[in-house]
Amino acid sequence: MNAVRLIVLAVAGLAAVGAAVFVRSAMQPPATPAPAASEQPAPAPRVETARVLVAARDIAPGERVNASAFRWAPWPDEAVAPGYLTRARHADAIEQLTGAVARSAMVSGEPILERRLVQPGQAGFMAAVIDPGMRAVAVPISARSGAGGFILPNDRVDILVTLPANENFATRTVVENVRVLAIDQRHSEERDGAVVGSTATLELTPSQARAVSMAVASGTVSLALRSIADTEGGARLPDGADEERSGRVVRVFRYGEEQRVALGGGAP
Repeated sequence: MNAVRLIVLAVAGLAAVGAAVFVRSAMQPPATPAPAASEQPAPAPRVETARVLVAARDIAPGERVNASAFRWAPWPDEAVAPGYLTRARHADAIEQLTGAVARSAMVSGEPILERRLVQPGQAGFMAAVIDPGMRAVAVPISARSGAGGFILPNDRVDILVTLPANENFATRTVVENVRVLAIDQRHSEERDGAVVGSTATLELTPSQARAVSMAVASGTVSLALRSIADTEGGARLPDGADEERSGRVVRVFRYGEEQRVALGGGAP
């Protein structure tokens, strides 16, 4: 092969390589120049947060809350409302609110507002404690008629009334298995000994409230403490209560034995 042919082949190879490099560079996008330091995007501003007291779970109206119902959660400073409880200003809020009763429902994660809880001793506490549809009725008691002072709030009792019947006395049960809401102004659930009070506040249905009010007006009312294992089923009128309440039949106790006596000469 002569020198001229070799030169032609070399020139053709170089031309092919140059064409390939040109095509490749033409197909690539132009490189973007790096922005100057003054053109760098500013970092996102840091959001300042506070620790706010929120509900750790759903809270129902009338529920007595404990420490497990609350937790501290981060909250943006700019979104903290005046009524929120923050850890910086209310570090003991959980201890202070333990034992309170919810006035309205709260959902998990909702900030706690003090006005939505009522503390023992505050106005409206008893109304928040009563179950829906029930009534709070006060009856006079003494150490003798109140089981010697051993009846405490949240106990269950039967309500008895003693009436004069001819030359004897008759006692009947007005309502069975009712909850004691308070003794005098004491409505906590602490059981630290006997409480001798002059008034017991009971939780009753409207019909039971009428029956108990009539019993208080007509005779001597006393409370019979029930066993803690004998409190299922809720409050109810005793068997035959409608007949006894009408005044046709009473129960008379003579020497420890019960007798049903018909008033007005009729048969029991």
